Amino acid sequence: MPKIKNLNPSTIGRIGGSDLAIPFRMPDGRIGYLWGDTFDGTIPAVGSGPDWRSPVLTIANDTPVGMPIGFVSSPGNGKQLWSYPHNNAEFTTILPTDAISVGDRIYLWVMVANGLGNEIRCEMWYSDDLGQHWYIALGTHQLPDGSPRWSTGYSGGRRTMVTWERGGDGYIYIIGTGGLARDKNASMWRVAETTTAIEDPYSWDAWQYRDGSWRWGKGDADEILPAGTRLGEICLRRIQNHWVLSGFDAGAYQAFVRVGYGPIEYINWHTAPQTNPVRGAEQGSGTYDIQERLYGCYVHPSSKFENADGSTGTFAMIVSTWAVSGNPYRAMQYRIPTPAALGPVSTSGAAPRKAVSPLAAAKSRTSAPATTTIRGGAHNDVRRVRPDGSRQH
Repeated sequence: MPKIKNLNPSTIGRIGGSDLAIPFRMPDGRIGYLWGDTFDGTIPAVGSGPDWRSPVLTIANDTPVGMPIGFVSSPGNGKQLWSYPHNNAEFTTILPTDAISVGDRIYLWVMVANGLGNEIRCEMWYSDDLGQHWYIALGTHQLPDGSPRWSTGYSGGRRTMVTWERGGDGYIYIIGTGGLARDKNASMWRVAETTTAIEDPYSWDAWQYRDGSWRWGKGDADEILPAGTRLGEICLRRIQNHWVLSGFDAGAYQAFVRVGYGPIEYINWHTAPQTNPVRGAEQGSGTYDIQERLYGCYVHPSSKFENADGSTGTFAMIVSTWAVSGNPYRAMQYRIPTPAALGPVSTSGAAPRKAVSPLAAAKSRTSAPATTTIRGGAHNDVRRVRPDGSRQH
């Protein structure tokens, strides 16, 4: 699991010190990397140069993830994607959390932050020219209480740091957690893959645990990971029929990779196989790397469970680090162990959907029943699921 490369400093994008480098697939098939607070200069340090920018986008060709990433361009040579002054009277900075390509359009989710861990609202922006120009997505509705359209208060604050992915079934699936306080569990939503729906918060369906089973509905979304989970940055990607949720487990101070197979409603995230390839401090023996002051932890979308010749594929992860002194402050490319595939792989990544009831995965909550009878799966079989996600046969 060696570190492959420090991604900054980089002359492309004028990146001295920066972090995140969230990888996503662009409409033309290349890979975009979204950077957070970025400073010019030749060393990977906070404030290393005079030009404070965020978000910043760099672009690389889609090459094998086990090889060093090489940026080939950056819109405006590292310009801030839209103009605003940092440390203004309302907020300090705007931080990206993820982007998704829908047709020729890139949607970008950002947090407007007034200091670390104090997000005052979220915004959605879009670009129709591969990131050269950006416009705020105003949508079609204001919220009834007059609060920002993408308020950080919904679902217990878990729709703040958002990651999203196309499901290949006409929907986009979204998993969110809290902001940079890194003290929240995760929740899930879906929205139809249309411009009108994506930009309208009323069109987002929440994944809810109601009357002993999970369903899509309106209102707050419930927690999908074990009680007490505290997340930082997260990343959802659909890779060869599998759903891969990765990110920073702030409670355990380590990266995580959880894997599910097939339609996302079938996945019990409580029991989904998990690996922890990078950790923030020594925690005994194990097959993982140590990176001090770890955060970020995004699985690269070009990772593969299996190559075309049937051999084991390669997974890569982008992780960040910072130092108290401000140097180093950078993003890095790691090669990580390839998780075991849970089903047949596909070069397209799309799994055929079946017309069956979703599997209910139990939610960890004291009010849930001791066991819950549910139906689901290819044969609509009856299963009993405990609140912690385990099955009773």
